[in-house]
Amino acid sequence: MPDSSWLEPGEWPFSRIAGFDVLRARPLGGGLSNRCWQLELQSPSSSVRQAVWRPVSAASKAFGVDREYEYRLLSAMQPCPFAPRPIAKTSAGILVEWITGEVCVHAPSSAVLMALQARIHRLPLPGWRLAVRQRAEHYLAAISPEDHGEELASVCAHYFSHIPHSGFPDTCCHHDLGFYNLIQRPGGELAVIDWEYAAAGDPMLDLALTVQANQLDVTIAAQHYCRYQGGDPDLVSEAVQRWLRWCDFLAMLWYYAGANLWQDDTYRIEAKALLAKLAAA
Repeated sequence: MPDSSWLEPGEWPFSRIAGFDVLRARPLGGGLSNRCWQLELQSPSSSVRQAVWRPVSAASKAFGVDREYEYRLLSAMQPCPFAPRPIAKTSAGILVEWITGEVCVHAPSSAVLMALQARIHRLPLPGWRLAVRQRAEHYLAAISPEDHGEELASVCAHYFSHIPHSGFPDTCCHHDLGFYNLIQRPGGELAVIDWEYAAAGDPMLDLALTVQANQLDVTIAAQHYCRYQGGDPDLVSEAVQRWLRWCDFLAMLWYYAGANLWQDDTYRIEAKALLAKLAAA
C-alpha cells in the first residue's frame, strides 16, 4: 500500500523507465528488500497504466533478492489469476502490474490460506532453489560486526548443524505468504504480491513460514493443506514443526541485517528478542 500521496513532478528519481514515461510516482511501504514505487506510466502508444517498479538496490542485494529470477518466475506463471503480470525488465529493476484492491490487514482463515498455498505449490517448478544455509549465511554476512558475539555465534553453530530435511519433493514456494502480501480485489478474490523470495524449495519450510507469518495453528493448517494438496496431515504437521525454529533463526538474521543496512534500532530490538528466544530453546 502507498505510504504517501503522489509526489510532485520532479520529486521522484526517474522520468522514464523501460520505454515508458513516468506520469506520477509514489513510494510504497514494505519489507527491507522491497523499497518499491507505484507508478502511473504512459506507453509509446499513449495508453496509461499503473505499475510497480521493483528496483535492484543495495537492499535487494543484501537480502539475496534477484529481480531477474523474480521476473522469470512471474513470466513462467502467466496466465495466473492470483499473481501480478510482468511488464518489463531492465538491468536496474523490473516493472510489474499494479493490482487494484486492498492489502489484507489480518490473516484469512486457515482454509483460505492453505487453498492458496496449495495452488502455489502446484505452479511450475522454478529452475533455482532456496538453500536455507546459503540464505542464512548471506544474511549473516550483512550483519554489523558490532552485533556479532558469542551468543549469536553459538546459535548459528547450532542451527547450521541442525537443518531439517522433510523428505517432501520440492515445489514452487513463495517463502513469504503473509497476509501483508495478499491483496483483496474488488470482486473479493485474493492476489499474491512480492514474489522476490520465490524459488523451488521444501514445501514444508514454505508452509512453516506461512504458519508463522499468519500465526496459524499448525495442526489445523496441516489438515487444510492436505485436503487441497493430499498427504498425511500428521506427517505434514511434524515436518512444519521441525522447520518453525529455523524460521525464527532466519527471521533473526534478517532483522539483524536490516538493522545494519537501514541503521534502524527497531529491527535490532526484534533481532535480539529472537536471539534470546533461540538461545533459550
